[in-house]
Amino acid sequence: MKNTLLNNGRSIAYHAAALQLPGPPAVLLHGLCEDASVWEPVLTFFQNQPVLRIELPGFGASEPPLAPGMDKYADAVCAVLNELNIRRCILYGHSMGGYTALAFAQKHPERLAGFSLLHSHPFTDTPEQAENRRRAIALLQSGKLEAYVTQLFAGLFAPEFARNQPEVLQARVGKAKQGSAQGVIAALQGMLERENHEATLEKAGCPVQFILGALDPIISPNRALQAAALPQTADIHLLKGVAHMGMFEATEKTGRAMAEFWEFCKK
Repeated sequence: MKNTLLNNGRSIAYHAAALQLPGPPAVLLHGLCEDASVWEPVLTFFQNQPVLRIELPGFGASEPPLAPGMDKYADAVCAVLNELNIRRCILYGHSMGGYTALAFAQKHPERLAGFSLLHSHPFTDTPEQAENRRRAIALLQSGKLEAYVTQLFAGLFAPEFARNQPEVLQARVGKAKQGSAQGVIAALQGMLERENHEATLEKAGCPVQFILGALDPIISPNRALQAAALPQTADIHLLKGVAHMGMFEATEKTGRAMAEFWEFCKK
């Protein structure tokens, strides 16, 4: 793991592998209460590609942002790319990482050979989702990080997967409990305030991938499929029996789809 400093003095952690290999790096962005380790199940599908896993501000070993916002996360991603002299990349964003990828695509479209939204979409929160985020912020401000992450991850996996592989759920909860409440609060606030990116998808000058879970309780697959009609070039995968965590619930299908998208976009 390495670190880079933003202009504001905040440190951002990243994990780089085989960046000397040809082709634009696959840049992997995790979701809420996750870190770079969430991508470990699919790394075996990227053995011959340059890969960069970035820990977004407030998660993993990265310091919390000075102010919330998906655009601040996009700036952090850009800072790491600049540090490593990466001109173009292929972004993969899981959930909140997808919101970051969309903010990056709006600000720096020329630096993308493609981007993938895993269990994510371009829409803003519904009123119910926004209220749930406000409640979560209040819970975290009262010092109940462990209660929040336990509740969060319990709803991210399909019931059958959670029953058959409880150790995966427990491992994610355990890691998230070690995180920063300040970082989670900033992330929730940033998602509350994020803008609609339908126009970003419509204007995308590169291919866009959508990997969705048919049982996802967080990202409605039907709504996300509507968004998949917006880009000029889209690669769509709907995973049956999968909820919000395809890299664990359908590792081979998710990993192969990600790697094949890299091959398509690298030209």
